[in-house]
Amino acid sequence: MSIDASPGSSAFGFEGQPYYENRRLRLYDAVVVNASNRLLWRCPKQRILDHYDEWITSRHLEVGPGSGYYLDHCRFPAGPAELTLLDLNPDPLHFTAHRLRRHSPRCVQADILEPLPDIVGDGFTSVAFNYVLHCLPEPPGGKQVVFKHLREVLAPGGVLFGSTVLSRGVKHTALSRRFNLLYQRQGSFHNQHDSVRRLHRTLEEHFDSHWLEVRGSVALFAARAPGPGRPGSAYSTHG
Repeated sequence: MSIDASPGSSAFGFEGQPYYENRRLRLYDAVVVNASNRLLWRCPKQRILDHYDEWITSRHLEVGPGSGYYLDHCRFPAGPAELTLLDLNPDPLHFTAHRLRRHSPRCVQADILEPLPDIVGDGFTSVAFNYVLHCLPEPPGGKQVVFKHLREVLAPGGVLFGSTVLSRGVKHTALSRRFNLLYQRQGSFHNQHDSVRRLHRTLEEHFDSHWLEVRGSVALFAARAPGPGRPGSAYSTHG
């Protein structure tokens, strides 16, 4: 398995990257996908998996694949999948590419806080941005610029979907608030200013229409680039 690396990739964001090194990725499914989702953020893995099943297409870009759990368990449309994985850290790329080797994924090492290099490609009919936003540091221009970068690689009518742990506009328990602050101090989370309102405004700015659901401390979202088959914007909340 080879990785296409962007020569312009910056080191910005590497502060939290050690949390996704290979030895930790082997525990990712148990600790993050199962335990943290259910006990801390109160958005169980099945809800996120359903989100993938609803929006994923056969020409897909996965940004920040983590351990690849959702790609491994979701239902791709019938026929061969054209799958590209993108991350700044090579460890999740290697780990997930091996797990998803049946799809022969292409791997690209790049920083989504920067304009995406040509080697990423474009014309993706779906892009997943799952549990990445809350890990991104805040550059001078604001990390919401990543939505502009991802929109640019979508095909007309293509969908960006994902989820993120927010600090504002969601319901935190005493336990989830404590861990959210702990992860911020450790540098693995940078979501101090992330809110439902900010996410809504950003999606509204960069996409033709969007959908938001708050589940516990997590916002799930889907947004469509200009083109045919536009869903109406919507918002819902669940405990």
